[in-house]
Amino acid sequence: MGLRAVPDPDPAAVDAWVKGTLGGAVAFARSLLRDRATAEDVVHDCYCRLLRRADVYDLPRDGTKLLYRAVTNACINHTQRARPVGSLDDGEPGDRVADRVADGKAVEPVAGAVASELEAAVNRGLARLSVMQRAAVELRALGHSLEDIADTLGLSATNAGVLLHRARKALAVELAAFLRE
Repeated sequence: MGLRAVPDPDPAAVDAWVKGTLGGAVAFARSLLRDRATAEDVVHDCYCRLLRRADVYDLPRDGTKLLYRAVTNACINHTQRARPVGSLDDGEPGDRVADRVADGKAVEPVAGAVASELEAAVNRGLARLSVMQRAAVELRALGHSLEDIADTLGLSATNAGVLLHRARKALAVELAAFLRE
C-alpha cells in the first residue's frame, strides 16, 4: 500500500479537523500516560508529524484514525523509555499533599469516602493494565467500535476484543468490592 498525494488539502477543513479532534486526543493520551502535560506534548508532536504530511494524508477523512494510532504508539514509546520520577502528588488519594487542603465545597463524608475509594480502585486497576489494554478500554469508553479500536491499535478485531475482555476482567477483580454492592 503506497502513499498517494492528496490534491491541495483544504486549510479550513484541516483546521476544523484539528479543532474537532484535539480534546479527545489529549484526553486519550492523558488516560494512557496519567500526566496532562506529557499527554499534551505527545499529542502536539503527533499533530506536527501528521500536519507535515498533510499533502500525503487526507486528514479530514482519515486523520482521526491516524492520530489515535500515532498517539497510542507515542504513549507506548514514552512509557517504555521514561524513567520513574517521584512527585509530591504521587500516592493514594488522601495521602497526597494536595488532598490535605481543606475544601469549602466538601461533600457528605460517607459519599466522599466511597467516591474516593472507588476512584482509587479504578486508578489502581487501570494502572495495572498494559498500555494496549488501557488504550482499548479508553477508546471503547470514548464510544469507538471494536473495529475502530482494532484499526487504531493495529490489531485484528478478535485481538482487540480479547484485549477488552481481559482488561474488563482485570478491572472487575480490582472493583469486586464495589460491584457486590
